[in-house]
Amino acid sequence: MLEIKKEKVTTRAALGMVFKDRQVLAMLLLGLASGLPYVAVGGTLSAWMSTEGVKTSTIGLLSWAALAYVFKFMWAAALQKRQTPFRLNIGPRRFWMFVFIVPIIIGLFVLASSNPPNNLATIGLVSVFIAVFSASFDIVLAAWRIESARSDAHLDILSTVEQLGYRTASLLGGFVALILADNFGWKNTFYGGAALMAFCSIGIMLARPVAEQNEEAGKGSPVKFGVNLSARLRNTATLIVLSGWMASLFMLARFMYGALTTPQDYSAKVFMRTQSPWVVLLTVILLGCVAAYLVWLDRQEEGQIASTTIPSRDGMLGILYGAILEPMMELVSRHGWSIILIISLVMTYRFTDLIWGSFAYPFYLGQNFGALEHTLTEVGLASKFIGVLATMFGIILGGLAMLKFGRMPVFFVGAVLAAITNLLFADLANGAVFMDRALQFTRLDDLVLGAGLDIRMARLIVAIALENIAIGIASAASIAYLSSVVNKEYAAVQYALLVSLTFLFGILGRPLVGDIIEEKGFAYAFILCALLGGVAVVLSALEWFRQSRQKTP
Repeated sequence: MLEIKKEKVTTRAALGMVFKDRQVLAMLLLGLASGLPYVAVGGTLSAWMSTEGVKTSTIGLLSWAALAYVFKFMWAAALQKRQTPFRLNIGPRRFWMFVFIVPIIIGLFVLASSNPPNNLATIGLVSVFIAVFSASFDIVLAAWRIESARSDAHLDILSTVEQLGYRTASLLGGFVALILADNFGWKNTFYGGAALMAFCSIGIMLARPVAEQNEEAGKGSPVKFGVNLSARLRNTATLIVLSGWMASLFMLARFMYGALTTPQDYSAKVFMRTQSPWVVLLTVILLGCVAAYLVWLDRQEEGQIASTTIPSRDGMLGILYGAILEPMMELVSRHGWSIILIISLVMTYRFTDLIWGSFAYPFYLGQNFGALEHTLTEVGLASKFIGVLATMFGIILGGLAMLKFGRMPVFFVGAVLAAITNLLFADLANGAVFMDRALQFTRLDDLVLGAGLDIRMARLIVAIALENIAIGIASAASIAYLSSVVNKEYAAVQYALLVSLTFLFGILGRPLVGDIIEEKGFAYAFILCALLGGVAVVLSALEWFRQSRQKTP
């Protein structure tokens, strides 16, 4: 296993590295390239839909394009190898970044030419197209970040800077996009986004290529995990996992297409109750259980086989076994029973902010269910300018706090803040009784009113600023935590799997939340998110305790 060496870095040195280190500068642009497609499909497109009168439940369904980010671990294995195709001398990670950024740019141009609320199925298809290539770009970017990190502290810095670039995309795809849409229309706004995505390709050229590695991952290469298992058993396990993935993708695709074309025949509540548990079971739990069983069985068989010959991966199933199951087996083998806590924590940590992300614009701009009825310009100022700056401040604060106090204390605090800040928005939806008292007590209302804004904007700005600081802290700590869990040798697959789990519950739950909002209002949905965020708080405390008990090497 390849290790990232431990190294102490002062705060001053960390800040100086942002301006002097070529990798850090490249990561800033690449983080922007990573965030722009996600913001366009998951946020800006929702704002466009809201202004065109598309139903909230339909917007939640369209946000399922982001499921590509959830299931990207399914094809991450194809990008694990550190060999550049066609013998090009640009490095394997940079090569694939170029390959994936081009169709993203094309997809944004096509989306700009669409005409909502007509042809929603086509818009959904193009959104999925963009999300798939964007998720693939993220796989390669994460592998480059982990493989190019010189030390543990350098990895935390790269992770923090990536989040800064990512949140800058939120600023440009949110505040700037809303202002442009108000003045030049949505189509021109999306054309501008495609052009900005093209500019971000400069970051690929700045990125230092990681070393080529003559690793054998194809037919005939040696098995690394499961050497004591028969080829038949390994192939059967691979077929079981692949069958589960195909079945879950079919269920999702059938429901999404049917709900967009004949919505009267499809219910998000029914899907969440009857089929979404099967989606989670067949994609994630099945993979983990199969991998754990193979690890256990391999250890039971150790020493029982007389031959010392290491088996090889033969045939397509053998290749897929090495690409899909071996990385998961390594993760299970290294962490043991702790993997249950790690996966549970990863699946719930970002739930509170991810599940309602596609409903932010309907909440700010809408007129029903406790929505706030703000204008595009007001939302752009509060959410996509001040809010994004607050998020970036939170990221910087989280990154510096990790250098000072360590990763896990910040990780825990981020979970707490992300959960309780949902209550701020619940209060806004209920008339802002507590918010008004807090503004009067702190005299923040006088500050905002003195700037020429009304009390409604004062409420919105304060709530968004506090919530985004919390999200920034949680994001910086989450990326650093996920990066620390993976094995550098399997960085592409393992990191993609963990990030996919981060998105899973939040995105799958969006259509259901859309229905809940239409039935019980935004306030109820926010309170529910805050309560569910308590699960991540408990799990992060347990993980902090577990890591503190581990012996320092």
